[in-house]
Amino acid sequence: MPTPLSPPIPTGPQAVSKSETRVPAAAVFAVSAAVLVVAFMLTPNGKGVGTHRAMGLPACGLLETTGIPCATCGMTTSFSYAAHGDLLASFVTQPAGAIMALLTAMAVVVSGYALVSGMSLAPIGAMIWRPRVIVVAGAVLLSAWVYKIIVLAGLFGVNP
Repeated sequence: MPTPLSPPIPTGPQAVSKSETRVPAAAVFAVSAAVLVVAFMLTPNGKGVGTHRAMGLPACGLLETTGIPCATCGMTTSFSYAAHGDLLASFVTQPAGAIMALLTAMAVVVSGYALVSGMSLAPIGAMIWRPRVIVVAGAVLLSAWVYKIIVLAGLFGVNP
């Protein structure tokens, strides 16, 4: 029985079948789990960047030409540390990457539950896809980028 705070349960023509909710849940589960499995298979680079090179990807062009890391430098390394269970190293390497890795793990759990139960992910998507959340995510990424520039420049004696 729904509570006063729960969203209304659609009935009639707008009702969604369990199979229609399981397909998106399966897609989110598969992609999120695959990202974490790949991150686990990689060995994190102790320099805090470059782990993605093990997948045959090129080095960061911005870092190579200017010495300044791009906003996503260290994300793969951070995900790899998180997938290996070292959340502190993940956060020190790239704070936004650590947050994204944790959100990816949460997506595996929630989408797995939705896949089994038939729960719709639409209400969660509606909560996430709001201007305030997008602005906060952008601010976190920008802050993590500044942090990464400071760390790679060796300022303040900070090194991952």
